[in-house]
Amino acid sequence: MADFNFLEQIALQIKRNRQQLTDVDDELATINFRIHEIPLKISTESTFAKMIGENYVDATQELESAREKLLKEKETLTAKVNDDISTFISDFTSPDLVIPLEPNPLIADGSTFFKYKNGNTFKNIFDILSELLGLSSPILVKDVMFSPTEIVIRVTDEYEAKQKFLSSVNEVQKTLSIKRRNS
Repeated sequence: MADFNFLEQIALQIKRNRQQLTDVDDELATINFRIHEIPLKISTESTFAKMIGENYVDATQELESAREKLLKEKETLTAKVNDDISTFISDFTSPDLVIPLEPNPLIADGSTFFKYKNGNTFKNIFDILSELLGLSSPILVKDVMFSPTEIVIRVTDEYEAKQKFLSSVNEVQKTLSIKRRNS
């Protein structure tokens, strides 16, 4: 069974690993710059060290080793992010997806409002979902607005709202399935 609480954890994990990837890329850029600098400065630095009676320490090996370690870490993190996105899409498109909504909606201002059970919010799910769909959050599909705090349907009839909700979730699932096939 695919549920929103698990999806929220996967989405959070994707965001954390992406942040780590950004950090690794920053470190790689710094190391690559330093490696590139060494041949440009080696003559001056080694001559200067010799002149003052010190040994010149060539940091090339140390930097190359650090770069290799970071490249492996980047590869691992990229694989984790891709696996987590695949899991996210698979679970979200599952016919067994459980969206924990309160069964009794609030009808007001020409709309039907479904809150998540226990006042839960799902910010990370909607951050990743928005990105995958190429939409901004809250996500609007037909007359249904999906947000981290609630789902709002622009009708006042509860039965019609449920129909529109199911149709919109199905539309999102189809779009994600297509994305999965094309990636």
